[in-house]
Amino acid sequence: MQYLFFALLFVFGSAVGSFLNVVIMRYKPSEKLMDLRSIGGHSHCPACGKALSPFELIPLASFFFLGRKCGTCRAKISWQYPFVEFLSGAIFVILPLFLNTFFNVSTLSFVSFTSPHWYYALVLAWIVVFLSWLILWAIDARHLVIPNGLNLFLFLLGAIITGIVATHVHELFPFRTSFLENYALLFSPFQNPVANHVMGSLFGGLLFLILFLASGGRGIGRGDVKLAFAAGLVLGWPDIGFVFIISFIVGGVWGAFLYFSKKKKMRDRLAFGPFFALGFLVTVFFGQAIVAGYFSFLGI
Repeated sequence: MQYLFFALLFVFGSAVGSFLNVVIMRYKPSEKLMDLRSIGGHSHCPACGKALSPFELIPLASFFFLGRKCGTCRAKISWQYPFVEFLSGAIFVILPLFLNTFFNVSTLSFVSFTSPHWYYALVLAWIVVFLSWLILWAIDARHLVIPNGLNLFLFLLGAIITGIVATHVHELFPFRTSFLENYALLFSPFQNPVANHVMGSLFGGLLFLILFLASGGRGIGRGDVKLAFAAGLVLGWPDIGFVFIISFIVGGVWGAFLYFSKKKKMRDRLAFGPFFALGFLVTVFFGQAIVAGYFSFLGI
């Protein structure tokens, strides 16, 4: 029963990913993210403009059945389509399983739907957060811009997550208000979830604002500053600090590789959103294990 449930979740998630691809591919920096004039209407081949048949719209499967080519003009289809669909499906399966283990609200099966209603609202909010990061990663990589609407939406999700956790903190296992778990006590002066989330937002946003002003907007863009405020509220302190460490390290290594391989020049812009998204993912799923391994290496 559980395998069937999660298989259906993956299928539903990949279908959601198909819609996300529409939003990503039709987005124009001069328009709103969810502009109905852009995302409305039938799906069509971006090369020849022919409307796609239902057979050509099956998530994941159509891409491989068609041999990665349009059925009409034979133009190649971007790997982004199955990649986003697969990741979206994986989010709907992996995230609930992970959060069920992390929060451990109920010893009963997640599929039994016997956990408190607020817990399912929390899981849903986190799913939407990761889907938003997926959109953000793709759009920033394509256009070097982070839509204001997406930043505002993430900020609202952060407020919802903060409210749910703060309201039901006494029903959670100890140290489950941070993905760094007990190590959060070493870095945070607060035990209150609201204070930590507000501190995370202020720390992230003000740090990026300083970097933006110091670099004259060349190193960090305005969208990155707004994203730091939003991401800080979603994760809270000290998790957002860990996100910065991971994203700056990975971004620096990748930037150095592009520079020394002569694929980028020092003055060329580099999208920071994908590295931010990677740092967010690593912090949520592996933050506690990495910090534990680091202190173990130091013999602490």
